[in-house]
Amino acid sequence: MKMKKSVEVAPDPQAIAEAAGTRPGSVLKAMNYENLDAEKILTNFGTFGFYQMFVYAMANLGFFLFACETMIFSLISEPEFECRDPELLSQTSEIQNVCEYISVESNITKYCRNFEYPNGKSATLNSEFDLVCESEANTAFFGTLKLTAELSMSTFMLGSMIFTPILSQLADRYGRRITYLLPLWMTVIANVGCAMAPTYSIFLICRFIAGVGTAGIGTIGFVIILETVAPAFRSHTPLVSTIIWVSGYCTVGLVHMAFESWRVQYFILSAPFLLTFSFYWLLPESLHWLVTHEKHDGVSKYIKRSTKYNRRNIDLEICRSSTTPSLEIEEEILQASSLNKKSTKDASHRNFLDILTNLPMLFQLSSHCFIMIVMNFTYWALSLYSTDLHENKMVGYFLSGLVELPAAAAIFALAYIGRRSVTSMALLAQAFAMFIACFFPGKNATAMTLFLLVKVFNSVAWVAEPLLIGEMSPTSTRNMMYGIIGFVGEIGSIIAPYFNRLKTIHEAAPAMAVALMSLIAGLLALCSPETKDKAMPEDINDFDPGEFYHWIFGNPKSVKKNIVINASSTASEKPPLLSPPDIIVENNDLKQGVSQ
Repeated sequence: MKMKKSVEVAPDPQAIAEAAGTRPGSVLKAMNYENLDAEKILTNFGTFGFYQMFVYAMANLGFFLFACETMIFSLISEPEFECRDPELLSQTSEIQNVCEYISVESNITKYCRNFEYPNGKSATLNSEFDLVCESEANTAFFGTLKLTAELSMSTFMLGSMIFTPILSQLADRYGRRITYLLPLWMTVIANVGCAMAPTYSIFLICRFIAGVGTAGIGTIGFVIILETVAPAFRSHTPLVSTIIWVSGYCTVGLVHMAFESWRVQYFILSAPFLLTFSFYWLLPESLHWLVTHEKHDGVSKYIKRSTKYNRRNIDLEICRSSTTPSLEIEEEILQASSLNKKSTKDASHRNFLDILTNLPMLFQLSSHCFIMIVMNFTYWALSLYSTDLHENKMVGYFLSGLVELPAAAAIFALAYIGRRSVTSMALLAQAFAMFIACFFPGKNATAMTLFLLVKVFNSVAWVAEPLLIGEMSPTSTRNMMYGIIGFVGEIGSIIAPYFNRLKTIHEAAPAMAVALMSLIAGLLALCSPETKDKAMPEDINDFDPGEFYHWIFGNPKSVKKNIVINASSTASEKPPLLSPPDIIVENNDLKQGVSQ
């Protein structure tokens, strides 16, 4: 049945206001920011907009702190020490770095109780708190020296693991800004507290709190980066992030060489970040989050700031996510109005169950959880034991950090090959190099070269995989999904310090375990959707499960095309002047007036 052509009648603001239940002025003011596309706004402000680059730099600063607070433990935990038990001193045997010895009188094994530290008692964490060979139980089970580094790192990663999904869900509901700043400040204060901790127990408590804060830096910070820059610049973000991370990595080594006391080193690497409290006045809310949650005042403020600092005006009309619907589809708008109203609410209040009940998202979530476990385990295992790569521990440490820089070249592959392919190829190459390393045990040039090569491939995966996760996740659940993956992925970080314990099974067991896990992860990465040159989805309905999922489970059944009146959907179509769909439903005269 054909619809009668409506007469052109200008919409009455008073009628609109009465239908919406609001004042006329407030409705018209809100209309200016309805149905905007955050991607188009960022694009129109320029690939290298000054304001966007400034926010991008602030978010990246957190990763410098992250690198400092993690890598410092590979250098401040192991002291040089000598056993000074009277019975041992009367013997001619080796006394350096000895935790146990055989008594001449009783012919039984005794554990050293008195130590002397050639580099000073305050040089390392272990020496100051007398944690070397601290008990017969620890020596028998854990071996020597590594207990403190392992326990401190595991405590830190445990704090991050527990709170990552919590902070991520809060960020999706209440915004990125506050859920990023509070954890950042918590981390800074906790790290300063670590430098001043009077006992090892208090030190561990501060480390746990620092880990909790780092959950916000690592997950929410990365999402802020993705949602801050224009799509054309997004594939280049790993380059800067890699440089920032390696800079923090190497800064730790330089500070360690310049200062002897571990407390001084820790304080110097933490105190400057007290300046991040100024971010309260400088860091804006994510534009994507503001648009998705229809925070029009926030969108207005963001656009005004960007216009001021970028010195560029933009036309909001070309930044809409759709055009005015025609008469032929107006009936579909009326039928979809109630559904669309619910959809808008859902996009603003997504929770974990929404992901669990969506099979395509659950499939990708599970795959990337395993991939992140493998990546975390490999990276931290190689980084924390980098001082064992060479007889000079600083040579091994700096080499392990600097080899991450070539991985930044992967951004060119991201632009031409794609995120999925780069991630998969990097993990498969990591598996191959680690498998070859199984045949070259011990400290030798070949083994060191292979382990450094594995670190390069792992760093390439770290360039591509987080970008892939962030771009394929809908805005309404991006922090939540990234947080869940980060939460499960921290399992790899927690067990990484115990990497060398596998040698009790076989000398090649650690390398073989990494090779096998990397092979599986590389194959799973191929099952992901390719996100290159694609707009980031706004809600779960826009999620792309990937070609492999469609091949296994088939394409979704075709559904009748609906016009989604929802500012959080990139595929939405609705009148630019009328946001609430029930206005059209309840006022037929007004409907005919605006249908043109």
